[in-house]
Amino acid sequence: MDSLIAALILGLVVYFLFRVLRGVLPPRWLARLRPLGMRMVPRKVTEKCTVCKDVLNPAEITALRLGRRKCPEMARCPYQRNRWLN
Repeated sequence: MDSLIAALILGLVVYFLFRVLRGVLPPRWLARLRPLGMRMVPRKVTEKCTVCKDVLNPAEITALRLGRRKCPEMARCPYQRNRWLN
């Protein structure tokens, strides 16, 4: 029982130190520590509207599609909901 508690405390200390190092070290150092199997997958977080050239995040695109937000180029915007169709 004592060894189980000691292993748990040791694991928590190692985890805490790892989290502190992640906050302190620059990102390039963390890439060296990361195993080869765990590579970061690049995500496309923002999209650019082809008509009005606004940079939109997924929440703004959803708001345009649901009609909660209006685009300056309403008739031509690919994300804007057409109110005549609904």
